[in-house]
Amino acid sequence: AAPARPGTPAATAAAPAAGGSGMVQLGSFASESAANAAWASLKRRLAWLAPYNSNVARAEVGGRTVYRLQAAAGSNSAARSLCARLSAAGEDCLVAR
Repeated sequence: AAPARPGTPAATAAAPAAGGSGMVQLGSFASESAANAAWASLKRRLAWLAPYNSNVARAEVGGRTVYRLQAAAGSNSAARSLCARLSAAGEDCLVAR
């Protein structure tokens, strides 16, 4: 797998499961602090993200540790809607499974 690049969704993520997690992945970063900084930047640029909580999930991908920035949407349906809105605003995202 390719190394994580700031602001890009992890390439190894698969399609969401039927039940889904209600989480939207916003990017994969080399450090937890970079992921948190990206969330702060997104909230400054897209004020409508303010009510959402973020989560940074540590993962091993191709022998490297990455930190996946996620927004909690509450349900799989809400996650799909949030990702569509983010995409319309020019952001990359995927619904986490």
